[in-house]
Amino acid sequence: MMTANAPVRAPERPRAQPNDLLPLGDWLRHHTLRSWTVWLFLALICVPPIALVILGASPSVRTFDGVAWIFAAYFAIAWLLLLGVIVRPEHVTRLMLVVLTVIALATQVPLAVALEVALHGSNANLGPSIFTVGIPEELAKALPALAVTLIYWRRRRSLQPRDYLFLGAVSGLVFGASEVVHYFTVNGVAAFDATVHSDGPSITHLINAGHSTSSSVFSVLIGPVLYFILEFVWRFVTDPITHACWSGLTGYFIGLWATGRHKWYQVAWIGVAVAAILHGLNDWSRVNGHPVWIIVVLLSGILFLGYAKIGSRGDLHLEAGSLSAIRLQGTWARHALASAARQADGQHAAHPPTTTVGQPVPAVPTQSRRVRPWWEH
Repeated sequence: MMTANAPVRAPERPRAQPNDLLPLGDWLRHHTLRSWTVWLFLALICVPPIALVILGASPSVRTFDGVAWIFAAYFAIAWLLLLGVIVRPEHVTRLMLVVLTVIALATQVPLAVALEVALHGSNANLGPSIFTVGIPEELAKALPALAVTLIYWRRRRSLQPRDYLFLGAVSGLVFGASEVVHYFTVNGVAAFDATVHSDGPSITHLINAGHSTSSSVFSVLIGPVLYFILEFVWRFVTDPITHACWSGLTGYFIGLWATGRHKWYQVAWIGVAVAAILHGLNDWSRVNGHPVWIIVVLLSGILFLGYAKIGSRGDLHLEAGSLSAIRLQGTWARHALASAARQADGQHAAHPPTTTVGQPVPAVPTQSRRVRPWWEH
């Protein structure tokens, strides 16, 4: 028999184990670390060293092109993840994205180049910049989104215009990545090579004048190098997302037609027209590289985010209707709970519970189906 003053023995603390601080087994067994987004994140952080290893100590034209494609895909996928979080398309599956990407890689650049060559593409003036550059490239980007729409035509009623906007944006990401590879590996290298050869005499003159080789090369080539970085290297970051904003507008208006909200001849052309105008303004020589260029890019982003997050007036009406239904359902639920409370207290109503407008209270759903985010499809 224990006395009142007997000491209470404290429970023994479990001994510390080495895997308490680094539970690799628990991590590997946890489902969150086996999701495809985690593997994609790990792949993205490994891309830069992989590209540099491929380039190696003896770079060639082949490895240079390969590295360009790796970095273009790297930034395009990074933008894809951000756009997915912003837009949150509920009905776009990974298979749809794969099909769209394959079609885009096979058709976009050949079609855009063919149209621009036939139209004698030029950005010297605003009109030619829109009609010979903007329209051809926006049509080339619209083709994959339209193809996926037709392939999944039977599912069109279950998709929302926001889903088509996302498909259009992904098509723009693919086009932007392909375009920057072309600019970098063809135009950029050729321009830099021509600059180095033309500035060779200036470097030789400075060396003969007593300057060191490093300072001579730096003073002569610093300008061309900065131009090369801003004009070609920086495109790896900016081109995919800019094209995504423009083609996303095209995708949204395709969605207004595909979902049956408008006739195709009423809306399908609007997205291409708006995107082509913004594209032409962006490429116009009097805008590109000048302060007004920032305004054009900002306007493109605002339009994209407006349609992505809020939608058109029709979407606002649908959203308002949904909110009204939710509020009315909440009223029904409150009346049902009040009726159940009265019955529990013995106050049985002579008539079934009704809403404020005199209609019978419908059954309250007990559980709603969770809509999976786009990355779980």
